[in-house]
Amino acid sequence: MFYNGKEWVEFPLVSGDDEGFVNGYSIYDVLRTYSGIPYNLKRHYDRLKRSADFMALEIPPLEKIKIILNQAKKIHNYEEFRFKIYVTPFTSKYKTFYCFVEELKEDVDLIEEGVVVNIARERKSSSPIIPYYVKTPLNGSIKYIHKKYDYYYDSIILNEFGNVTEGTYSNIFYVSGGVLLTPHISSGILPGITREDVLELANDLSLEVEEKANVQVWELLSAEEVFLTHTSRGVVPVRRIFPDFTFTVPGVVTEAILDNWKDFITEKIED
Repeated sequence: MFYNGKEWVEFPLVSGDDEGFVNGYSIYDVLRTYSGIPYNLKRHYDRLKRSADFMALEIPPLEKIKIILNQAKKIHNYEEFRFKIYVTPFTSKYKTFYCFVEELKEDVDLIEEGVVVNIARERKSSSPIIPYYVKTPLNGSIKYIHKKYDYYYDSIILNEFGNVTEGTYSNIFYVSGGVLLTPHISSGILPGITREDVLELANDLSLEVEEKANVQVWELLSAEEVFLTHTSRGVVPVRRIFPDFTFTVPGVVTEAILDNWKDFITEKIED
């Protein structure tokens, strides 16, 4: 189903002269539910607002978005939902938004078997024209890399200095010497909401954590454990970085995060 800014319809219909679809001038955010409740909605809204402010677009108030998402939950009998919210110059004019809704099914194999990723040949700038905290299709190189290497779960991207940054739609964590590490924001990454949650949970578990600047490729490839984080799937263990760098799935630290993830999410929802 698709919310066209006014009502829910079966097929997406948009204005043909909307710059958001003609030349990509738009912003977006993706959120999911846990136990049928939109998770971290306020934080996703705040991120959408930061993107809108940078792109000079108007977004509706949070309460309107809540109403539309609740309508979607009444229309569909899904256990869990994934919502993709788009704001374009056309929707901005009317302070509304587009929204795609789809069923989100848990994939146990991702956790038990882990995934395979690669390191993309392409590099990204650590200081782009549009900051990485702005979620927009205008950062098109990321989408290009994702499509180019779509036979991998995700592709790890290096910056112009050859340092590890993130995946095309995920943040990356690794464990070395029992320490949980992730590239620092200054590396040129999206400050992912799930990334922030994992850092908070790791601190709650008294794990040694470091947000590290200038992570070199050899540090990642020689790690004991590697996992990705993103909204739709939460924490995803990596079993191999192409071609033949393998990791324990799930490793001790990754398993500690996974074992406490649902309780952590539940407490957040109740708060």
